Amino acid sequence: MGKLFFTSDNHFGHERVIQFDGRPFSSVEEMDTEMIRRWNAKVGKGDLVYVLGDMIWKTRSDEAPNLIKSLNGQIILIKGNHDRFFG
Repeated sequence: MGKLFFTSDNHFGHERVIQFDGRPFSSVEEMDTEMIRRWNAKVGKGDLVYVLGDMIWKTRSDEAPNLIKSLNGQIILIKGNHDRFFG
């Protein structure tokens, strides 16, 4: 059995969260790329990740599945108020 992780408020695709939260990125693309890199460095393919809301802020609904597929682990998403891509 793999490891178990919990996270929330990733806000992939949320440009203004960089400013709101003082995240050290110059663009949303840079932020998303680095967050994916860090996630995959920590989470293995056999791990389980519970995302407790607000995973993806603004993205076209057809982009969300590809972003999620780029992340290691089995992801259980509990929908947050910013997860608008998620029907």
